[in-house]
Amino acid sequence: MNTKTLGYVTMIASAILMGCVGLFSRNINTSGDVIAFTRMLVGAICVVGMLFYQGKMHLIRTTKVSASMLASGICLGLCLAAYVSATQYTSLANAVFLIYTGPVFSTILATIFLKEKISPLTAALLTAVFIGCLFIIGIIKYDAINGLSASLTFSKETFKGDMLGLLSGIGYGLYLFFSRYRTDVRSDSRSFFNFLFGAIAIALCFIVNPPSLADMDTSSWVWLLSMGFFIGFCALTLLTIAAKHLKAAELACISYLETVVGAGIGILMFAETLTTLQSIGGVLVIAGGMGEIVITITKKQRAKRQAI
Repeated sequence: MNTKTLGYVTMIASAILMGCVGLFSRNINTSGDVIAFTRMLVGAICVVGMLFYQGKMHLIRTTKVSASMLASGICLGLCLAAYVSATQYTSLANAVFLIYTGPVFSTILATIFLKEKISPLTAALLTAVFIGCLFIIGIIKYDAINGLSASLTFSKETFKGDMLGLLSGIGYGLYLFFSRYRTDVRSDSRSFFNFLFGAIAIALCFIVNPPSLADMDTSSWVWLLSMGFFIGFCALTLLTIAAKHLKAAELACISYLETVVGAGIGILMFAETLTTLQSIGGVLVIAGGMGEIVITITKKQRAKRQAI
């Protein structure tokens, strides 16, 4: 498997797992920062266990930690904490829309600072994916009386949640951006430091706002620890691998697959329904994300044939 294909496969797998956040969080009776901290902590422990089993603990000791590695871990931890918390103080539509400004933000930063070029076709695919996301989360709606309409409201009642959602989007974008630095570091070592610095950043927040575990029962603990493994260790490790091999725009396109997965779980597990416009949005997301993959693979095959 070449590096680009590896990047696509791991990013798709990560997006699918990340789309399951709602399934887990709805069964956990605690705050978003505790959930995010557990994801980071369990992820770090799992990486250490994996490296210890493989006899590669020296990889952590010999890795030279840089400012970009520290920044990416902190941004990831705070992004996840802010996002889950945002859903508790504002509408889900606002929270999801605001965090998904992140991939667009990271693409712009990568274009300016990393000089990553975006082809017109990739830009069109990214635009289609972004519009599809707006359809799915209901920012763009349609009714027979008003036709198409777009709304993202900020009010006193939801201001705190909206600001947390905006913070999560900025954090996500910065995480994706900083992940494009230090691609020389092995993915397992990079994952460990992402988890470690993310957990430390959230733990520092606990000093200001101590968490409460009073409502946690046995079922909540099982869901929380399971989420730490699957949505923490597995999903974020796969995302780290993908970020090493894909450009920011490619990561952005595929990351929106998470919204489709989340909608599918809502339909299958919670009897939620999709409007026609939301269904169209799902098609745009899949077409945009998969289109980037198909185009890249086609170009590589064409180049190989020409070389022969």
